[in-house]
Amino acid sequence: MKKIGIAVTDPHDWTAAALCNAVRKRGMEPFNFSFGSATSDISSGRIMVDGAEITSLDAVIVRDLGPAARNGAVFRFDILTQLEEMGIPVVNSPQAIACCANKYVSSALLAKNSIPTPKTIVTDSLDGAVDALSGFGRAVVKPVFGYKGIGVECVRNDEGGMRKLRDIIEKDGVVYIQEFIPNQGRDIRVFVVDNRVLGAIYRAAPDGGWINNLSQGGRPGFCSLTEEQEALSLKAAKVAGAVFAGVDIIEGDRSYVLEINGTPSGKGIFESCRVDVAPAIAEYVCGMV
Repeated sequence: MKKIGIAVTDPHDWTAAALCNAVRKRGMEPFNFSFGSATSDISSGRIMVDGAEITSLDAVIVRDLGPAARNGAVFRFDILTQLEEMGIPVVNSPQAIACCANKYVSSALLAKNSIPTPKTIVTDSLDGAVDALSGFGRAVVKPVFGYKGIGVECVRNDEGGMRKLRDIIEKDGVVYIQEFIPNQGRDIRVFVVDNRVLGAIYRAAPDGGWINNLSQGGRPGFCSLTEEQEALSLKAAKVAGAVFAGVDIIEGDRSYVLEINGTPSGKGIFESCRVDVAPAIAEYVCGMV
C-alpha cells in the first residue's frame, strides 16, 4: 500500500485530519509526522522522524512546517528539497512554500506578473521607511516571514508610527510596509487547488479590531467571488507554483491580492461553505504516485 506523509505540527489540526481521511478513501495509507523531530543521517542518506524513515514515503503533503528559528527553518526546507530530489513528490513544493512564506519575494512576484497588490516598500533604512509612511499616510507593517497575522500592525504617519518603524528595524533589521487599503473591515480568503477555485470566505475583523485572520478572532462567512477575483486567485497561485493555496484579497477601489499562503487551513472554508478541500488535494497527490 502506498504511504502518503502529511507534515503537520498540531496532531489535532483539522486540515491534517481531513487530508488523512481523503488519503484513506483513495486506498492509501496516511502518515502524520512533524519536522520538529527530524534527524538527517547524511552518511546513509536516511531522514528519520520519531524512528520512522520518511525517505521511504511515496509522497508528502505539507500542511505546515511548524515554527522554527532561522537555522531550523532552513533545515526543514532543505529536507523537503532532498525528498524532492529523491523523486518523492512534495506538495506544495519547497520552492512554492518558500515563495509564499517570504512576503518580499511573493509581493515582487505579484507585481512582476501584473497582479494588483497594494503599494509596498521593503527597506532596512529608517529614512526609507519614514518616507514610505509619509507617502502612504496610513500603512500596514508585517514581518517578512510571518503567519496567522502575528506581528501585523497598522501605523499612521505620526510620532507613534515612526517609533514603531524604528523599533521594527532595530529588532528585525528590515521592515515590510504596505499602503493601507480602505475597506469594509474584511478581506477574502480564496482556496485554490490544481488551478480550480473550490471556495471562498469573507474574514471579518472582530469588534474593535482590524486584523481579519481567523486565528486572530476574525469571523468567517460565505463569499461569492466576482470573475475578476476568481481570475486573480488562480493567477496568483499559478505564478507562486502552488498546487493548493489560500489567496488573500482585499476589496478597495478594486480588488488587490494581499498574500498567498502555501500551507493554508481548510477549516474556515469547510465551516462557511461546507466545502472540503482535502479530497481534491489528495486526488492530485495520489495521482502522482
